[in-house]
Amino acid sequence: MRYKNSLRDRRLTPARLAAAGALVVLAACNADKVLQVDDPDVARPEALQGAAALPAQRAGAIGNFGVAYNGGAADVEQVHLSGMLSDELINTETFPTRIEIDQRAMTLPNTSLVGTFFDIMRARSFADIAIDNYRANAKTAADSAGFPEVLSLSGLSYVLLAENYCGAVPISKVNPDGTFTFGAAESTTSLLDSAVSKFNQALAVPQANVLTAAFRQLAQVGKGRALLDQGKYAEAAAAVSAVATTFQYNYTHSEATGRQNNGTWSLTVSVARFGEADVEAGVGLPYQSDGNVKKTTGLVDPRVADSVANRAGQGNKGFDGTTIQWVQAKYPLRSSTSTIADGVEARLIEAEAALQAGNAAGALTILNALRSNNALLALRGYGATSLPPLTLQATQAAQVDQLFKERAYWMFLTSHRLGDLRRLIRQYGRPVNSVFPNGPYFKGGTYGTDVSVPVPFQEQNNPEYDPSLCKPDVA
Repeated sequence: MRYKNSLRDRRLTPARLAAAGALVVLAACNADKVLQVDDPDVARPEALQGAAALPAQRAGAIGNFGVAYNGGAADVEQVHLSGMLSDELINTETFPTRIEIDQRAMTLPNTSLVGTFFDIMRARSFADIAIDNYRANAKTAADSAGFPEVLSLSGLSYVLLAENYCGAVPISKVNPDGTFTFGAAESTTSLLDSAVSKFNQALAVPQANVLTAAFRQLAQVGKGRALLDQGKYAEAAAAVSAVATTFQYNYTHSEATGRQNNGTWSLTVSVARFGEADVEAGVGLPYQSDGNVKKTTGLVDPRVADSVANRAGQGNKGFDGTTIQWVQAKYPLRSSTSTIADGVEARLIEAEAALQAGNAAGALTILNALRSNNALLALRGYGATSLPPLTLQATQAAQVDQLFKERAYWMFLTSHRLGDLRRLIRQYGRPVNSVFPNGPYFKGGTYGTDVSVPVPFQEQNNPEYDPSLCKPDVA
């Protein structure tokens, strides 16, 4: 830029005269009063009460859940947590705290787990605060329109705490005056009971008061998921029977801030910290091999699509400079949408219930109907008219393997896999080492024994919490 210094450029224009006048007025004022300006908060506590605050509280519940689920706020969020501790992702970086997660050997002071836990607790708390306000102040159908959505998000928060964390999670409450009511540790069963209760409350909202039918289906899928986690297969199938196969409840990420970015994109595509796994430790599923879009032989499974990275200065290596970076293609953009619940999950719940009832042929029919559903595949952007049909497996164990692989691929990187591996131990009697990666760890040392995530050390400030109840090595 070229700066001018002529008399013409320094003349008193009308705007400058106005500014000079303002200075004169200010000079005549009391300086103390000039500095006493209104400083409104983004949202004062009193502004978050009453029917007028319901839209803002609903938006807050949605935003906080989306961040805790797959956002970019913490080191890891629930999708990444489930992916690393299970067999979906491997560590391709150098941070020891996140290596601990991948290695199934988390220490209590692990700082990467703190923000993760706080985010899911914040999501639950914001939803529950909104629920209290809906109950107190939603007097009309219009007021109640978003109520089942907020109830369902609270229920899903409880589900994630039950699936991903040790069986002793404290549930505290923030009171309207800002004080805390500290909660004792709740078992996995108790957390799932709370989740089912939330979903039932969502389904009890009169349909005339529901903003969209999708909210009812969200509650139905959430209830089915919680009941499945409890081993109540027939009840779970009944809960999801009315859900459309092409139903999706999505969270739309944004490029606006790091918090709003798709966190899996951030950690895999952007900075190459995690890579797609391939038969991790000889136990996990072949996500990488099945999804390799550049392979020259065999079919590519679009549900787990991936490719080798081509990073400037790093070639095909991850952040650690040594591990080959296989990049997932499910979330290719900073703003890629995350699916939280959908009709595919509903059908998979029905398939598992059929298998549990001894109807292996019926379960297979459901699985193959998903694979041949053109509308569903188009909705997911797979570009395939169908996936090859599956065949009936000869043994019950092989049938269970087939079902859980379908669950893993359809719901890849959606924070389902860790819960499923734990269910294989808890409900199907599988040995831990047949389910979780174990033995020598590829970055040195050996895998640990964790099958769930510990509650962070900071929670020991809660006088009602007994940390000895948290056992990360118990499914």
